[in-house]
Amino acid sequence: MEDDVTNRSVVERARAVIPGGAQTGLRAQAYDLGEVAFSGARDATLETVEGETFTDYHLAFGPIVLGHGHPEVDAAARETIAEGVLYGAATTPLEVEVAERLVDLIPSAEQVNFCNSGTEATYHAIRLARAYTGNDRVIKFEGCYHGWHDYVDVSVYPPRERVGQRYPESAGMLPEAVKHTEVLPFNDPEAFEEAFEEFDDVAAVICEPIPHSVGCLLPETRFLETLREVTAGNDVPLIFDEVITGFRHSTRGVQHEFGVTPDLTCLAKAMGNGYPVAAVCGREDLMAQASGDNTSGVVISGTYSGHPVGLAAARETLRVLSEEPVVEEISALGERYRAGLADLLADRGIEGRVVGYGSVFSPQFGVTEEPRRYEDVLGLDEGAFSEFARGMRERGHFFTPNPYKRQHISWAHGERELEGYLADADAALGSISVN
Repeated sequence: MEDDVTNRSVVERARAVIPGGAQTGLRAQAYDLGEVAFSGARDATLETVEGETFTDYHLAFGPIVLGHGHPEVDAAARETIAEGVLYGAATTPLEVEVAERLVDLIPSAEQVNFCNSGTEATYHAIRLARAYTGNDRVIKFEGCYHGWHDYVDVSVYPPRERVGQRYPESAGMLPEAVKHTEVLPFNDPEAFEEAFEEFDDVAAVICEPIPHSVGCLLPETRFLETLREVTAGNDVPLIFDEVITGFRHSTRGVQHEFGVTPDLTCLAKAMGNGYPVAAVCGREDLMAQASGDNTSGVVISGTYSGHPVGLAAARETLRVLSEEPVVEEISALGERYRAGLADLLADRGIEGRVVGYGSVFSPQFGVTEEPRRYEDVLGLDEGAFSEFARGMRERGHFFTPNPYKRQHISWAHGERELEGYLADADAALGSISVN
C-alpha cells in the first residue's frame, strides 16, 4: 500500500462503505481500543498497515491453531489452486479423503457433509434432526453460541433480567423460529430432565461441550452423561457444536476426551488453520437423509461447500495435528499462561479469576468463583478488562477487548511469547482498577 496509508485512513474508508467499518460487529470491537487495520500475519504475529506488529492471541476467534501462514498448509492450498478451484458437481478424491479422515478421527462421524462455516454446520444439523424426529422444538443452553441464524442465536449473552428466558440476540429474527427454541441452564441435569418431562416435541438438543463463547464453562460429567442418556432414551438427536473445541483441544474432539458421543457433530475453525471449511458429521441414518436421491427430503446445499482450497488446507492441517504433538504442546503452554496470570492476580491482590481449557484462557475481573453456568459470568468487571486489553495492546499483544470472549495459543507461540506476555501483563495489571 502507499506510504501515506495509516490505520485511521483505512478505517475511515471502511466506515464509509462497510457497516461499522468491519465485516461483523465483533470484529469492529477491535476499534474500542483504537483504530487498527491489518495487512499481514505470520507465525504468532499480526502486522498493521503502519508496520506495527502484535503478538496475536485473538487468532481470528480461534481457527489459527498451527500459526499464521503455516508453510505446509499454504503450500497444499496453492497446489490445489493450480489444479482448479471449483467443480460444483459429483465429487473429488480430495473430498473423499478428508471425509474419510474425519470418520477415522471423530467418534460420532459415520458420514460427512462439508460446508464453509460453523453457522452453516449447525443450521444443517438442526434441519437433519427436525427431519428425523418430525418435531420443531430445539433445546439449547444459555451462554452457548451456535452461529447467527434464527434457530439458535438466542440467549447467548442475555442481560441478568432476561436469564432463564428466550432472549433473541438480534433484531430481525423470526419470532416463530425463536418460539421453537427452548433455553436451559448449562450444567443443570435436573432442569434438562424436567424439560423432557414437560415437552414431547423436542427435535434436537444442541450444546457446546465447553462453552467458550463466554470464556470457559467446564462441563460436569453428570451433565453431559444426562444429555446423552435422556436424548438416546427419547430418540432425539444430540448435537455437539465442536466448532471451537474440535481439533484445538483434541484431534478426536472433546467428545472423545469426555467419553460422550453425540449423534451429530459440527466442526470448523481449527480444522483448516484459517481457511474457510466446516462440516456436519454423524450417524449414517441421520446423514443419509441428505443423500440427494429426491426421496429423502432433506436439502443440504451450497455452491462452495466442499471447496477444494479449504479441503486441501483441512487435509494438511489434520495431518500435522495427527503426526505432531501440537495439541499436547499448546495445551501445556495454555496451562502455564493460566497459572502465570493467576499468580499475577494474587500477587497484586486483584479480585479475579483465570478461566480456560487447553490452549484457551481468559482473565475475568471482579469475579472469583469457578463458573458453572452463564449466570456465573454475569457481574464480571467489563471496564477492568478493557483497561487490561488496552494496556496489553500498547505493549504489543492483540486480543479482542470483549471481556466475555477468550484468548488462544497456536503452535507458533512458545517460551518467548509466554515470558513476554506475563511480563507485560504484570505491568498492565498495575494500572487497572477493579470495581
